[in-house]
Amino acid sequence: MGKIRVFINYKTTDRPWGGSNSFLSVLKKYFLNLENIELTTSINSDCDIMFLNTAYSAPGKYISLKQIRMFHHYGYPDIFRYATKLFRKRESRIVLRLDGLRKFYAKTTEVKGDRLQLDLLKYADAIIFQSKESLEQFRKMTGKICAQHYVVHNAVDQDIFNIKEKKYWNKKDKLRIFATSWSKNPMKGFKDIARLSKLENVIVNFVGNWPAEINSENVNLKPAVPQPLLAEEYKKNDLFFFPSRNEACPNVVFEALSSGLPVIYHPSGGTPEIVSSYGVELKDDLHATLDEVVNRYDVIIERIKKDYLLFSIDYAGKKYAEVFQEVCK
Repeated sequence: MGKIRVFINYKTTDRPWGGSNSFLSVLKKYFLNLENIELTTSINSDCDIMFLNTAYSAPGKYISLKQIRMFHHYGYPDIFRYATKLFRKRESRIVLRLDGLRKFYAKTTEVKGDRLQLDLLKYADAIIFQSKESLEQFRKMTGKICAQHYVVHNAVDQDIFNIKEKKYWNKKDKLRIFATSWSKNPMKGFKDIARLSKLENVIVNFVGNWPAEINSENVNLKPAVPQPLLAEEYKKNDLFFFPSRNEACPNVVFEALSSGLPVIYHPSGGTPEIVSSYGVELKDDLHATLDEVVNRYDVIIERIKKDYLLFSIDYAGKKYAEVFQEVCK
C-alpha cells in the first residue's frame, strides 16, 4: 500500500484548550514523521481519509454536519466542488474519533455536541473510540455500532511529559499533590480538591481554571499554562489527584502517568480502565485514600516505569495509523 493522504478536520491551537486539542496536536506531529502518512491541509484537497474529531472542527467550533453529509455522498464538501470534478465521486473514507457523551458526563440531555456525534455515526467508515467506556456509552444510545470500530486510548508527547530527571517522593517531606483542569465543570471535582487541601502533611497545587463559586481552601492556584510549562508543574509534584466524574478517556491522566505520578482517581467512567494499575480509587475517607497510596507508592512507581511507553503518542499513533491502513484496503 502506498502513502495514505489524510485530512484532519480539526484546527488545533497552541493555547490551553482541553484534552482533544492536546491529543490531536501531538497526533499531527507524530504523523508528520511517518513515511506512509501524508497530511493534507484543505478539505478540498485530494485525500484518502477525512479524520473527524468528535463534534468539533476546532476548539469551541462545531463540525458542519451538512458539509460532512456532502463529503460522504459525493467525496467533496459541496456540490460546486463535485461539479468541477465532472460529477465523479472521490473515493475518500471517513474515520471518526469519539469521546464520551455529555449526557453521561454532565448529566444533561440538551447538548448539541452529543447530537452531532450521534448523527456522525451514520457517515463513518470506521470509528475510533477513546475507551471501552466511550464505546459502551454510544451502544447504550444506539443499540448497535454498525461501522467497523476500534478502541485506542489517548496518549501524550513524551518529549514534553516525561520522567527525565524526575525526583520521586522521599517519604519525609509533605506529599505534594497536583490537580489540573482546563474546564470549570463542577463534575471535575473541585470540592474534593479543596477538601484534600485541608489535610495535614499535604501540599495541594492546581493549574488551570478554578470556578469562582467554589472555595479553594488551601489549594495553591495557578492559571492555565502551555504544555511545556504544565509538564514542569507535574514534575514538581509526587501524586496526581483526579476526582473528575464519568470521564471517557481523560488526557490529563496520561500526562500525569508520563510524568511519573501515581493517580488517585474517581472510580467512574473510563478512568479506572486506564489507571487502575497505577493508582488508588478515591474514597470518602481521604485519610484512608492517602494511607493506601502511601503504602503502595513504590510498587505503583515501578509499574509506571515498566509501562511508561504505553502512555506515549508513539504507541497510540501507531494504532491510529494501523486503523487508517485497514480502512484503505
